Amino acid sequence: MSTAAALFKRPIFGRSNAPKPSNSDLRRHTAATDSVICLLDRRGVITAITGNAVIVLGTAFDRATELNLRLADLLDAEDTASLEARLASLLETVAANDAFRLRCRAAGTAIRWFDISGRNMFADPDVDALLVELRDVTETAEQQALDGIISAAFRDTPDRVVITDRMGVVRWVNGSFERITGYRSEECIGRTTAMLKSGRHRAEFYEGMWGTLTAGRPFAAEFINRRRNGVIYHEDMAITPIRDAAGEITHYVSIGRDITERKALEVHAEDRAYFDELTGVSNPRLLRERSRQLLALARRHGKSAALVHIDINRLRSLNQTHGRDVGDAILCSVADRLKQGLRESDTLARLAGDEFLVLLSEVADEESTARVVRRLKDSVCKPYRINDRTLTLEAHVGVAMYPADATTFDELTQCAENAMSRARHSTTPFEFYRTELSELAHQKLSLEDDLSWAWDHDQFVLHYQPIVGARTGLVLGAEALARGNMTNLDGHANWPKLDGGMMSPAHFIPLAERTGRIVALDRWAIATAVKQASAWGNHGWSGWVSVNLSARSLHDADLPAYIARTLDAQGLQPERLVVEVTESSAMRDPAATAAVLRALKQVGVIVAVDDFGIGHSSLAYLKHFPVDVLKLDASFIRDIGVDSKDELLLEVMIGLAHRIGAEVVAEGVETQNQRDWLTDAGCDYIQGYLVGRPAPPEALAKGTIIKLA
Repeated sequence: MSTAAALFKRPIFGRSNAPKPSNSDLRRHTAATDSVICLLDRRGVITAITGNAVIVLGTAFDRATELNLRLADLLDAEDTASLEARLASLLETVAANDAFRLRCRAAGTAIRWFDISGRNMFADPDVDALLVELRDVTETAEQQALDGIISAAFRDTPDRVVITDRMGVVRWVNGSFERITGYRSEECIGRTTAMLKSGRHRAEFYEGMWGTLTAGRPFAAEFINRRRNGVIYHEDMAITPIRDAAGEITHYVSIGRDITERKALEVHAEDRAYFDELTGVSNPRLLRERSRQLLALARRHGKSAALVHIDINRLRSLNQTHGRDVGDAILCSVADRLKQGLRESDTLARLAGDEFLVLLSEVADEESTARVVRRLKDSVCKPYRINDRTLTLEAHVGVAMYPADATTFDELTQCAENAMSRARHSTTPFEFYRTELSELAHQKLSLEDDLSWAWDHDQFVLHYQPIVGARTGLVLGAEALARGNMTNLDGHANWPKLDGGMMSPAHFIPLAERTGRIVALDRWAIATAVKQASAWGNHGWSGWVSVNLSARSLHDADLPAYIARTLDAQGLQPERLVVEVTESSAMRDPAATAAVLRALKQVGVIVAVDDFGIGHSSLAYLKHFPVDVLKLDASFIRDIGVDSKDELLLEVMIGLAHRIGAEVVAEGVETQNQRDWLTDAGCDYIQGYLVGRPAPPEALAKGTIIKLA
């Protein structure tokens, strides 16, 4: 017999000949149970109810018996029909029982959950009613619903979830864990997560993890784990301690995401930035970085070093005769032979198609260097066996010594190249740089004088290359300015020579940096571009113009104020000026760069990253620098339709840029196929010879009209 039924038996209310329990009887016995108990007649009208109904169900229940109300009337059930049907069913059979849960809105209260149980007691002379008990289970029901939602979220999330006890023993895993690791749930329960260890982490890593967790703090890190089939995978994981009501740690919940594919893309991007894709040896960028360290050590310890320039002869003719595959195989063999003849402290780099550079560390003198160089050349010139053919090569080799010939990497490179050029006309196996080759120094001195004269006489000009929307047509020339169709422009400084030609920025920018004029040149370019953009704005053009900043300008604390003054003087909106930075300049001092770029953002100008994707620290831009525009390097664009890996990287970089709210400009677009692919990939703007070459402002205003479909 239930507690509710027992409340209405004669032992409580009196002997069997006593009157049936009244509403006042129920009120006196409210304390007998924490449920609301009521009696219903055959019509469902409430004839008695416990006094706690006012507290549990609301004030309307205080007069339920006086008003002859039905339970369904007062509860205002979300499913009234269901409640009435249940009660009607109880009335049909004597001694019938029923229990169910309903969501109801008691009078004047919010919606709540009730467990309702009823019993037909019309055959019992002590009760002679339908006895109904209501228990408020809102908190329990909502918690169960929440637990169900959490369980479903853990179960269905693409991230893998593991719950362990405080000793690290697995108690539950979700489906993603099974998919990612290859372990079935029944294989994991009762084991520790040590089954995933790859051996790639040191003991200190796990000691730090457990020290953090047992102290009650969450632990997050990148794990290198091993799947059931033995394959290594990378996982971004966060582990959280779970405490009981007493504050004791009882379990740990770890949530991890498989980032193996992302890590592979990062490694591939790093390899592209620092290693030659064909031969696997260093590229000039990595060689330059290593040279800084090597030459610094040599200078500190008074040691000598050597740079060897090796030019492979006959490779082009072999490509034409036997095919490109044969030429590539030979290049790989050349690289392998050169590596075998070097020490770990030496660096081999592929400079161009058939040229290599070797940086030899800590050489004693020219004589010992000559022995190494002779051995390298002999190994390169030995016959090659490719596809059942025996092929031979020749090589021209030039050598420059540090510090005897030059003290910087750029100067060493030029000296070694001059020596290699002399070796082409020499009968000796190789040539060392000699003082008679010092014409380079005289040329540099003359060029510095010319640069000084050109600066003093305002000889520099700014050319502009169009940047257009990838999905829109383009009209160049005067009509473009009038219509505003020439979306944006990229400014390039140029130096007209006296013979009518044009000095490339690649030649005079390093000279300007070395002579300290680069900051003034950057300010001139900014002022010129702003003035030109303002003038074109009077003709209806509303695009933006971009200017590159050098590494030294990124340390110019007054640069933001100068730009603000220049924009104000010309009446140009700040958002129409783009300042571009490259990794090589920005990453020399990331903290200083970030400070200057933040100050520029306060001025209101747009910040762009030039040559994005080729540098080791490219992703650092997105974390540390306020970036509005990413300009994809032309080396990626060049291989569209040729290299699927480059296409995948482009898609990733475009998607990543859009995710952080940046726009994307593709540089070096030369073909309609490249443009179409970039458009489909979601690229915002294109720049390159397909659109237009850099040109002076008057040429852009008067040039031939060209339209892209």
